[in-house]
Amino acid sequence: DIEIGNSAELVAKNIGWVSANYATTEGNVVYLPHISDYYDNKDLNFGLFKVISTHQVARIEFGSFEFDFEQESSNFIDSRLQRETEAIEQHKSHVEIDLVDESQETSAPNVEKSHVTDMGRYFNLFPNRKLALDLFTVVEDGRLDYVIRNKYPGLAGLYKRVQQDSMEDRPDIEEMPLQEAMVEFLVRFSLQQFQGLPCPTAYIEEAKLLLQIFNKVLTEDTTVEDSAEATLRIYDLIADFPNTELPEEDWSEIDTEIEEEMSNEEMENLLQQMTANSSPDFGDLGESQDYESPPQVDFRGDFKPELSQLLEKMKLNQTDSQSSMGEGIEITEEMLQQMLADSAELELDAESGQFDEELSNFIQNLMKESQAPQNDQQKEGYAPIPHQDDEGESLTVQEEKSYVYDEWDFRAVDYRPRWCLVKEKPMTEGDTEFYQQTVSDYRQLMNQIKRQFEMLMPEVYRKIKHLPDGDDFDLDAVIESIIDKWAGESPSDKVHWRRNKIERDVSVAFLLDMSASTAEAIDESRKNPDDWDAPDDPVEYMVWLRARRGAENKRSYKRIIDLEKESIVLLINALETIGDRYGIYGFSGYGRENVEYYVIKDLEEQFNERIKRRIDKVSPLHATRMGPAIRHAVSKLAKQDSRTKVLFLISDGRPQDRGYSREGVEKEYAVHDTRMALIEARHKGITPFCLTVDKSGHDYLKTMCQDMGYEILDDISSLPTRLPTLYRKLTF
Repeated sequence: DIEIGNSAELVAKNIGWVSANYATTEGNVVYLPHISDYYDNKDLNFGLFKVISTHQVARIEFGSFEFDFEQESSNFIDSRLQRETEAIEQHKSHVEIDLVDESQETSAPNVEKSHVTDMGRYFNLFPNRKLALDLFTVVEDGRLDYVIRNKYPGLAGLYKRVQQDSMEDRPDIEEMPLQEAMVEFLVRFSLQQFQGLPCPTAYIEEAKLLLQIFNKVLTEDTTVEDSAEATLRIYDLIADFPNTELPEEDWSEIDTEIEEEMSNEEMENLLQQMTANSSPDFGDLGESQDYESPPQVDFRGDFKPELSQLLEKMKLNQTDSQSSMGEGIEITEEMLQQMLADSAELELDAESGQFDEELSNFIQNLMKESQAPQNDQQKEGYAPIPHQDDEGESLTVQEEKSYVYDEWDFRAVDYRPRWCLVKEKPMTEGDTEFYQQTVSDYRQLMNQIKRQFEMLMPEVYRKIKHLPDGDDFDLDAVIESIIDKWAGESPSDKVHWRRNKIERDVSVAFLLDMSASTAEAIDESRKNPDDWDAPDDPVEYMVWLRARRGAENKRSYKRIIDLEKESIVLLINALETIGDRYGIYGFSGYGRENVEYYVIKDLEEQFNERIKRRIDKVSPLHATRMGPAIRHAVSKLAKQDSRTKVLFLISDGRPQDRGYSREGVEKEYAVHDTRMALIEARHKGITPFCLTVDKSGHDYLKTMCQDMGYEILDDISSLPTRLPTLYRKLTF
């Protein structure tokens, strides 16, 4: 039996998977995005969903994660052990050279590193692990597609349609640097583009050999070890290519159908000849560029074989009395650090100085995940993040821009002191395209909002009536006083008016939910369930139901997070007009010791181009521990001298995090802590307001907000227009 989950669950664990937009598996559970609306036709979309889910199941069924470094392949002359021995000797010779001449550089892989997994041992054979991973992924995906089409002929037609349509989203090969172009060349071949495939004219013979190697994997009896052997040979060819862009005239089109298959001996001899020859001379094309991965094939999802093997071995060690690998190698934290640092499967931010911190977080979360009991009870619907009761001591600040906050335990009717660690970090920068596109798309609405805000701006001097003294008599008040006197009542002496200087003095913090669930497509919230065709079979229905509850399959439409960003762009233009001080922050994280607080625009920061670029990078991340994020935003607002202070929380659902919420009593723990954080804000003179797009929000918002302001949007698409309206009501 294969358990089905949603991609957002896996992302929230923060163990290496970062996109809730794609299907994936770590070898046990198939994680699926819940929307498949690439097509306008729902039957085609359901067919696409079947292809997406089948491909992930095939990774498990046909052994993509069962790679054994010493296991023989079916269709190749095995070379892994020989290459490893040669690489060890080569590395030793380079080390000796380095001791004599430190200026010498080496591209030899260090295969003597301690390996935790067989996949890690395999990837140690390659100097460029990113290129090796991309090639292995293409070859293994091609193998799986072939096996599926032949073992499940009922899916063959769907597979062919999806493969053909995937070609429309591929980049232009002729505009790519050479190494990347040849990887894309193989992607196209794996998608069955057999005619008119662009190829560098000078490398046509090498390209034909690449296809011969790849083709040996495309039989029903091949294994993941065959994909590994094919990748070694393909890498030998492509790694020697300069990664430079070629002029248009240096490209040709070839047909990729193989008429006659080479024997292994013929293939090995030709491979040796080609790798021994020097590369063609293209003239001065500039320096070779760093290799970057081509876009992945969407329906194939995320593939992390090394990380999946690691997680499985760590779990097995937890169930075994001996914490050891198959060969008796103990998994130490140092080995994990080395493996994860070397892995091409993790996206670590080396440039921003956060590499060590992120690496440490991955290790901690992997250890927690390997120790977590398997959850067999969650069989339907959108599963909550697995709960583990947080036992431990108070946390301490050990690095700059980190802050600890108490957390309210409603069961104990007391705070847990210094219980949550908030890590403040600047949002990374992208480009200004999202900001500019939003301004263009909403230009008319933006101008309308701007005019409304300008009309509501206070006059410099406002006429104040009913004063005991002032600049002049208030005629209306004088008449009222005379009438009162005639009626025998005591007349008022407040019959003057005066112009008083009025100044607007507002500070507001916008707190954006960046949890994984904000990857959900907005179209889903507008669709009537009756418009969907559900399978009649109960088992298929449960899979179908789970598949509707995750993130989008393809970014051809807007997500919840995109509307949050658009709303902020519209507000920025209005706020810059009226001069209110404002800050924009995002939050996510995983666990009490890792609440991530992203600064998009700080309260004291002037609006500039960098902020436009930061907005571009706001994206779905992990879980939603609202309490500490609110407390940190409150601490920033409390430092402002403004008369009016507002905290605006924009979320897509209830607070949820590891050790923070689960079904039952603990489900309310997060709600009550968030409620207490909002009460703390009000006690400090700050007006909190919660805006959610969760239609079931009434269930918990009545408890969480009580007499404080909140609103539930019935139509998520109205967020860009509704947010400025609410802001006017709260601050004018």
